[in-house]
Amino acid sequence: MPSASNFIRDFKIEIDEKRILRLMGYKKRGIGITASIRDVIAEERVKLDRLLESVSVYRIIDYEETNKHPIFADAEMVAFCLCTIGPRLEQTVKTLMAEGEILRSLILDALGSEAVEEVATQSDKILAEKALKMHFWPSKRYSPGYKSWLLEEQRFIFSILPAVDIGVKLHEESCMMIPRKSISFRINFYSDKNLTTRKMNKS
Repeated sequence: MPSASNFIRDFKIEIDEKRILRLMGYKKRGIGITASIRDVIAEERVKLDRLLESVSVYRIIDYEETNKHPIFADAEMVAFCLCTIGPRLEQTVKTLMAEGEILRSLILDALGSEAVEEVATQSDKILAEKALKMHFWPSKRYSPGYKSWLLEEQRFIFSILPAVDIGVKLHEESCMMIPRKSISFRINFYSDKNLTTRKMNKS
């Protein structure tokens, strides 16, 4: 069974304007959205290619290698993953904010949030496919800080994965990740399909 850490770097990040507008608070289509706002969104989207350093690292371990937290209950194996888009975008957001470019900084920050979510989504899909190839059923991805899995459990994930190799650090006291545009999660691999809540796409 695989136990070494592996890296994913081949991400294709495409972010729809509607996702950015939703993050900015535009809930209803077209209401309050000016042409100038759309222009700024388009201009900031162009920056993404040079600002993103998208990468994720994952490792799949046996249940017995986990810390036996209830979140891993009934799993045969568990995949841990850490995703980031790197620090460049956050640094640019801070610069824009300092220069008084509030709108641009908010838009670029929203783009960064969507970009790292896309990295996590694509990594999730890859790990789910690996589970199926290993004849397991994958759960939905789940991150520390959700309900019963406290944020402090980040420490266990960082003990499993070589976070430093992708430039991510964990704040010792708060357990927040640096860069901020980073996501960690686990996927349980089950031998029984009934134990997972993931809706399988059989098409």
